[in-house]
Amino acid sequence: MLSDEAGKAMTDIARAMLSLRPLARARGAASRLPTGLPAGEAAESAAAVLAAVADELDVPGLDFGPGSDVEGVFERVMAGHLDLTGRLAALGPVAAGDRAAVVTEARKAAAKVAAESFGRHRRPTDALSSDGAALPVYEAGEPGRPAVVLASACGMPAELCEPWIELLSRDHHVVTWESRGLFGAVPEFDALGHDTDAQAADVFAVMDHCGIDSAHVMGFCGGSVIALAAAAARPERVSSLSLWHGAYELGEDCPKADHHRNMQALMAMAASDRDTAAGVQSVFVQTMLSSLSAGMAHLVLHPYATPELFYRYCRVNGPITDIDVRGMLAGVTQPALVVTSEDDSTADPAGSRWVAARLPAAELRVEPHGDHISLFTMNGAVGALAVDFLARMGSPLPAAG
Repeated sequence: MLSDEAGKAMTDIARAMLSLRPLARARGAASRLPTGLPAGEAAESAAAVLAAVADELDVPGLDFGPGSDVEGVFERVMAGHLDLTGRLAALGPVAAGDRAAVVTEARKAAAKVAAESFGRHRRPTDALSSDGAALPVYEAGEPGRPAVVLASACGMPAELCEPWIELLSRDHHVVTWESRGLFGAVPEFDALGHDTDAQAADVFAVMDHCGIDSAHVMGFCGGSVIALAAAAARPERVSSLSLWHGAYELGEDCPKADHHRNMQALMAMAASDRDTAAGVQSVFVQTMLSSLSAGMAHLVLHPYATPELFYRYCRVNGPITDIDVRGMLAGVTQPALVVTSEDDSTADPAGSRWVAARLPAAELRVEPHGDHISLFTMNGAVGALAVDFLARMGSPLPAAG
């Protein structure tokens, strides 16, 4: 039986490892992660325990070896997130004679973590969009309560929205999905729609899948464009919306952040063909790493995991960043909350100000600090802003059935 301290360390290892699963699966390649221990019995025992945890959690491709040297960008991100040096020290040395018993305890801890993890929100079947795209759907809160649909940043694992889902599901029926063509087996990606209209249709496919007639739609980052497009296309199904740190194409009417402009140019190159995508993938990875916190990098790097996935990401995300939203705004008459910050360097706050001024029923909130990365850490003030707006909007139509 593990001590309380060792049991906590085991649980922490399992939680961190489980959150690596989307990236590990996407990579489809072995990742050597050092234990920080010198070669010998202790390193072998630690590797056996860690391998058991990975097996129990179905996290593929992790190879735990002695030493501390890490090679490769993705391995560095994974190793930093696992923090094996600190957590294995808290676990304590595992003698060869105790290895089997500790492995059993490790599997039990991992199974408990899995049962309580974000994965419990995954619906057993995917939604099918109008063109047959399969959309992994996540759901929390009681059906029949006021519904909230989260249109998250394109290409990111749904787990990135976990703080929002945990907060809003206390009083709402909350659903979200993962972007078309970027999760699971997608044998016919080139046959799918990739434009903004197709992704707006995904909003309603998810709502239908979850029995929701009408909902508040929250758009995060590029998801703000999808939210706008959905509200314009089917206003009877979008009762209100909120747009958080959106990156909008507004032609010459509004400035864009250098980050936004550079991303548009590189994505246009990568979306042209798979060979070009493979050539610029590493540039994107380095660009993203420069602006990411260690606690989120393993999730945000998902669409950059392989050249093929990166190509698909650019094909799907490019239309969102490139579409001129000016033509949508006058037709979006639902109440709307537009949120930005004074110091967002990834999506120019002027874009949100411009959009809010031209939406017929919008209110603008400019926070002192924040951007489309910190948005997903959801500090108390930002969460309270969302809850207050939803309370003032009242209840959308109840879920069907």
